[in-house]
Parts: sequence; structure tokens; C-alpha cells
Amino acid sequence: MIDIKKNEFQVIVIGAGHAGCEAALATARAGVKTLLLTINLDTIAALPCNPSVGGQGKGQLVREIDALGGEMGIVADETSIQRRRLNTRKGIAVQSNRFQSDKNAYVRRMTQSLLSQANLKLLQAMATDLYFENGNIAGVVTVSGEIFYAPVVILTTGTFLRGKIHIGEVSYSAGRAGEPAADALGCSIEKLGLPVMRFKTGTPPRIDANTVNFDGLEKQESDPDTAPFSLWSGESEFQTLSCYLTRTNPETHRIIRENFSRSALFSGNIKGTGTRYCPSIEDKLSKYPDKDSHKVFLEPEGFYSHEIYLQGMSTSLPEEVQEAYVNTIKGLENARITRPGYAIEYDIVNPEDLYPTLMSRSINNLFLAGQINGTSGYEEAGAQGILAGINAAAVINGKRPLILDADSSYLGLMVQEITMTGLSEPYRVFTSRSPFRLNLRMSNAEQRLSEIAYSYDVMPENKILAVRERNLKIEYVKHQLIDYSLTPSKLKDLFPELAEPMPQSSVSLAQLLKRSEVNINLFKELIPEISDLDKMAATEVEAQIKYEGYLAQQQKEFELRESMEKIVLDESFFNDMPSALTYEAKVKIMAVKPHTIGDLARIPGVRASDVAVTAMTIRKRLRNGKSQ
Repeated sequence: MIDIKKNEFQVIVIGAGHAGCEAALATARAGVKTLLLTINLDTIAALPCNPSVGGQGKGQLVREIDALGGEMGIVADETSIQRRRLNTRKGIAVQSNRFQSDKNAYVRRMTQSLLSQANLKLLQAMATDLYFENGNIAGVVTVSGEIFYAPVVILTTGTFLRGKIHIGEVSYSAGRAGEPAADALGCSIEKLGLPVMRFKTGTPPRIDANTVNFDGLEKQESDPDTAPFSLWSGESEFQTLSCYLTRTNPETHRIIRENFSRSALFSGNIKGTGTRYCPSIEDKLSKYPDKDSHKVFLEPEGFYSHEIYLQGMSTSLPEEVQEAYVNTIKGLENARITRPGYAIEYDIVNPEDLYPTLMSRSINNLFLAGQINGTSGYEEAGAQGILAGINAAAVINGKRPLILDADSSYLGLMVQEITMTGLSEPYRVFTSRSPFRLNLRMSNAEQRLSEIAYSYDVMPENKILAVRERNLKIEYVKHQLIDYSLTPSKLKDLFPELAEPMPQSSVSLAQLLKRSEVNINLFKELIPEISDLDKMAATEVEAQIKYEGYLAQQQKEFELRESMEKIVLDESFFNDMPSALTYEAKVKIMAVKPHTIGDLARIPGVRASDVAVTAMTIRKRLRNGKSQ
């Protein structure tokens, strides 16, 4: 047993946002004595922006966190006030859960997990510097001058590094609304020589629910059939709530346009780069001047809260302007703003400084996770946190570092993209980023990642045994569907709606399940074991059968791509790029000018279809004997 004194730990995690919580839990579960430092113990795992977890690509990340032994999915399930499954009209692989959470309950539930975790100590203190001995990282210095010692440190500072809030002409230092920025730590990191960049994000105003007229607004109910994120969660303590949809209009846009000059975004006060994927309302109107309406989602902040989040209305306009344009929107004519929207600038460290383990190339045994790496979103942060935690514990426990491949997880894809190609804007995960998205389903996260988690001691034996038993059930039901055949007459008796056109010979249930309109639950009476599967496992069986042909074709495409990965792209290619490439891909390709097709495939924003088009074009040009 290691004798560790009061201020001595094996790993110190700075910041208790989503990345910090997952990192600290991972190291502690791996048997490593961990200290988690945070400026405010009351805002652990806070949801300062949208009170939701999941979404396109993000839902897949939450499932991967769960499969790696993390906590986000459990907490999201147990604090949910609405559950929806997105992209249900598309294939299973790109469908994603998105849950609204009670934001206060989310904080309480995550704090409970941290406090009950062995090997983990929480402390409210502001870190101001990293401490070194003999040139090696050796701990953290707090604002009081106290030193906490550890040979490994994980930075998960979110938007706090020299954070600056902007509301119209007003700007002030803050990590987020109501909390101080980590200015001293930000200066220390820059002095250490880490490559610092400046990014920006924002949030919309919140309004008093009692001042909203919901009559005539489009209601969005919770979907009771949506599977939970986690295999290990209990029921939510809350009844479900509805969200509502309204829209901006020409009058809304007039007020905003007349005040463009007062927006911190356009006045020049903001220097940091914002994300294209979550633009402010000013940015939307500037980029899409001909569009006379934008969606605004009214999302409750909590079951007992009287505040509503206006999704789609992020802004840095002055408070009085926010109030004026909000009151032009249907249902919000008398709405009262309880908290104004704002933009926030903050420091990040260029993730090109990171190894794919998330350890800094510049400072040995310093790991970084979350928004400090230039990503956006709770889910991206949590996923990086658990990877950083696993690898920090691996340093202490003498294990090989974990590097996840892009073909094994969205987490691996994200880390590959941010560390290999760098960032010019905040990064977020989309299913469209991955050429392997048919394989990277929400429903098979355990098959891809849980044995890895067990080997790194972050998933206990009882859970891995349950996962293995679940995998056996999935395989059993799959083979039952393949082996169970119906004659044409029997098919007509049992499922008359599936008997047209009448097959000439017997068909298996698996063949019937390949039809887009057929759901696995249709066959429960014939194969009772289907009822023993959890909802996500049933989805996985269905996915494996429905995607069988697509996966075989995809494998051929991967083999073609691999064979062409090292083909050099000369200048003639950039002068005559295929017309079928998306506009975004062309912009990204011209900005990077990749050397090979493999390099092109790793550019963030370039989709699998763009890579396929490029490969086919090059192959055709080579076959015709033409110059690229």
C-alpha cells in the first residue's frame, strides 16, 4: 500500500465540469488516489448552456462513455425530464438519444457519484499554477499558495481560462455567469510555452415560464419508447415535461439587424473564433439574410424550475435588445427574461500539442481534456475526460497507454481529428464525420469498448460479466431470427401484411426484418427471448441484420480506400476538384492542401462520401492515364 501524505496524491484533476468528473472517476476507479479541484463545489458538472445531453453524434459519445465505465449516461437517465430519439426516419446507425435533464438534479446526482467514489477527494480551491520539481510536473499551486503534490495532472478547465463574458457593449472577466475566471492559471499555462489559442461560445437568454403563452405553439412530447443511455441507471425521479417550438419572424429580424453594431460579435470586442455549428442569432441573420424565420425551441431548465431555455437564440446583444426581439416571437409577447444571453471568450491549448492519449507533447504527464482542447459540448468533454483519466491512471499503474482508433469509436475519431489536423474553430462530433458510422452505433458501444474498460480497471467485474451475458443474448436472438423460417402459407397466416408480394419459398424472420418497415418486436411471440433483451440490445440485433449487406459493401470501400490512402495529390487535383465534393469539403481541402488521400480523409469536416468521391475520381484519372 502506497503511503501518501495529506497533500500528496497520484493524480490531480483541475476542474469539475463534465471532463473533470469523468477523468477523476476513471482514475479513482483504477485504484489511483485522486484529488479533484474545483472553484465551486456547488456547480460540479453544471449545465451552463443547454440543459440536455445527447444529440446527433453526441448521443453515440454518451453511450461510449457508458461502455467505458463512465457516469454521464447514468446521470442523464436518472435526472431526465424528457427523452427523445432523433433521426428516427433515418438508419439505426445515425439515430441518437437526446435527453433534457433537470439541471440542478444533474449537479446533485453527479456530485453524489463523486462523493461516494473510493480513492477520490473533492476540494473547493482555485488552481493558479502548475508545480514542478527537477523539470518534471509535480503538482498544483492554489490561490492560497498551498501546494498539492502529484506526478500526474489533468487540466479540464472548460471556459474558465481567462474567460471573458460579452453582453453588448459590456465585457467582464468570468469563467461563466456568476463564477470567476481562472486568469492566473491561464497566464501560467501561456508562460509554460503551451500553444494558446482563443475561442468563443455563447448561450441564449432564459425566460420566466409563467410569462409564456403556450397556446398555439408546437408541442414536443417525450418519447416513452426511447431506450436509456446507460445499462446501469435507475429510473428518473421526475415525470416528463414537454418542449415547445416557435419561430422568429421579420419583426424579430428587423430589431436584431438594427442593432448589429451593438453585438459584441460584430463590434470587434470578440477576438476568439466561434463555432459554425451553433451560431448566434446575429450570425444566422448575417449569413442567411433571405431567411425570414428561424426555429426557437422552448426547453425547460428543470422540473421545479420556472426558467425556459431558448434554444436557437444564442446572442451577445445588449439586454434591452434581447428583451425587445424576444417579445416579437409568437408565445413570447409578454415573456420576461430572467437571465440574459451572453458570449464568452476563453483560452484553449492547440490540441496539436497532444498525443492521442491526450497527454501534452510539451509537458510529460500533463493531460488535457474537454473545452481546453478546443471542442464544444458536454459529451465531447466527458468522452475526452474518461480517456484522459484512463491514461493518467495507466501512467501510475505502469500500463500501456490507451489509444482508440477512429474505426472503433467516435471518441477515437474526435481525438484523431483534433490532435492530427488541429482546429480553426470549436470542434463538435457529427455522425457524418465518420466513414465507419455504420459500425459505430449507439447500440453496440459495449461490444466495441467494454472489454477495454475492464482491462484498464475502470469497469468492475460484475459489470463486465453482465455485458458478456448481454452479448451472448444478442447473438442467440440473432441466430434464432436467422434460423426461424416461415412457409409462404404460414407467413400469410401470421403476418398477412408482410405476405405481399407472396414469396415463392420459405423466408426467415431475419429476411423479413431486413425490410425497412419491419421492427424486431413483431416477432416476440415466435421468439420469446426478444423480450429478455433491453431496448438497446434489441436495436443492436435489428441493426446487425438490417445492415448486413451494407456492412459487406462498406468493407469493400474501406479496402479500396486503404489501397489508395498513400496516393499523392498533386497541384492539378486542387485546380480541378470533383464537382460532387461538398462545398465545405472543398473549402477545407483548399485550406489544408493534403499531401495524400489518407491526409484528406483525416481533415475535420470532410465526409466519408467526399473521400469516396475523391478516391473514385483519382482512380478514374489514373486509369485513363490523365494527370491528377
